[in-house]
Amino acid sequence: MRGRILVVDHRTPAPDRDSGSASTFSYLQILSSAGFDVTFVPFDLTSAGRYTRAIKQLGIRTIARPFSGAHMRLSRWLAARRGLWRLGFPMLERRARKTVVREAARADLVLLYRAPIALRLFDLVRAAAPRAKILFHAVDLHFLRLEREAKLSGDKEQAAEAAAMRALELDLVTRADATIVVSEYERGLLRELVPAAAVHQIPILREAPRRPAAAPDLASRRDIVFIGGFEHPPNGDAVHWFAREIWPLLRAKGFAGRFIVGGSEMPQSIAQLASGSIEVRGYVEALGPLFDACRLSVAPLRYGAGIKGKIVSSLSYGVPVVASSIAAEGTGLKHGETILVADTPRDFADEILRLSTDDDLWRRLSENGYRAFMKKFSLEAGAPKLLAVIDGLLASR
Repeated sequence: MRGRILVVDHRTPAPDRDSGSASTFSYLQILSSAGFDVTFVPFDLTSAGRYTRAIKQLGIRTIARPFSGAHMRLSRWLAARRGLWRLGFPMLERRARKTVVREAARADLVLLYRAPIALRLFDLVRAAAPRAKILFHAVDLHFLRLEREAKLSGDKEQAAEAAAMRALELDLVTRADATIVVSEYERGLLRELVPAAAVHQIPILREAPRRPAAAPDLASRRDIVFIGGFEHPPNGDAVHWFAREIWPLLRAKGFAGRFIVGGSEMPQSIAQLASGSIEVRGYVEALGPLFDACRLSVAPLRYGAGIKGKIVSSLSYGVPVVASSIAAEGTGLKHGETILVADTPRDFADEILRLSTDDDLWRRLSENGYRAFMKKFSLEAGAPKLLAVIDGLLASR
């Protein structure tokens, strides 16, 4: 056994439903395979059926119990609305704190996901396990995402919330033994803001699906796909912006394919976009058949932070992506080589049309994008980076 690790996230990861879950689950896979004694605690303490069983099948101990569906749905709704500032159930939170403190006391390293969760637990963990190393995983820099949302909306309350989160999150980064961010941009930003902090950049990681066909039938691929969990507010904004500003331009220029929207927790406002040319599918259990049938994917995000799982997933299936600068930020992907980047509605529409008609461009982006996925974002590429961070922390105890 290499050491005891306690992992805490806001809930049990459901890797087929949202990108953050997929990222947490990938770490659990890596840590278990590397021979660590791993315990996972979901902060909502809720057993998640097949998702909890999947963690146990990795050989990981997890502490969760059934709770009533009604209060947990409300808790998750509150969590999604403003980045987990509050879970809404004080008694449940007290139970979670007590559970984490108990498990931290026997751990060599505690991996805390997401600033709002880490803020609730950091001092308790440090007091209960003064010799344990605390590794903070930001998932994305919450303050950066909130700042960008506030700038887009002009909402002063959102701006104030972003400023408060900035102070709190930077304090976490300063006090943690190490911090992991997924984006090259975020690492650079933290180097400027907290130069003394130990910050590591490890991109989001995914299992590699079966290798894409070397010579796909491009004539049968016409549609555009967007994939994203809609508990994450930037995804809803992106779909509405695309449908309102970009889709009419494409239709006016003769684009004959459909716009397919997939993702969990689909709100009614997105469902209402369905039409003869827009298909709203909601949760998609298996992404392979969907990507195999589509010409390209889009990531028209107007705000956000971190690295976008929708881009990484698309590359893993060999499907080229047209993305906004915000969506492509920090990935290291290059316009015209591994991705196409556009920000105005007209430029976005033009890049889609170019990719829809130029088979040579499609094949180049498909091949280069898949290679970039394997080199940067696959479990095989990322596992050594994660294990080096953890082994370094344990060696310094």
